[in-house]
Amino acid sequence: MTRIESSILVSESLEETFSFLDAAENHARFIPNMVEFNKTSSGAFGQVGATALGRLGYFGLRINVPYEIIEHEQGRRLAMQGRMGPILFKDGYVLSPGENGTQIKFWLELMLTGLARVLSPFAGLIGRIHAMETLKNLRRELEKG
Repeated sequence: MTRIESSILVSESLEETFSFLDAAENHARFIPNMVEFNKTSSGAFGQVGATALGRLGYFGLRINVPYEIIEHEQGRRLAMQGRMGPILFKDGYVLSPGENGTQIKFWLELMLTGLARVLSPFAGLIGRIHAMETLKNLRRELEKG
């Protein structure tokens, strides 16, 4: 397993930032290469056990990525687990008040199974790139208002 953590400061309030993350439809706006992200369970997206289906676009291919909410602490934490083929992952956002805004810590745990284990030496690099892009895109979308 590889674990990555990265953080960023955004100018939006903690409430605005969490509200944005807590809406399923917003995730396609900032997750790299995500072309679609829809809630697939009844009830609120943010409740533990809620599910969603994302679709990643790579080189003209669409890859389904099922998600499940595994942690939700209103105004503070949101975490999910999912599967992208032989890659299992957990990721999440931890928010805290920052100077003139909100500090967002993004964490990602990658577990490579089957043939994907051949990528193990590169998992940290892949995870760091994904984390940087996710946070950069998230800040851009939050600043759009």
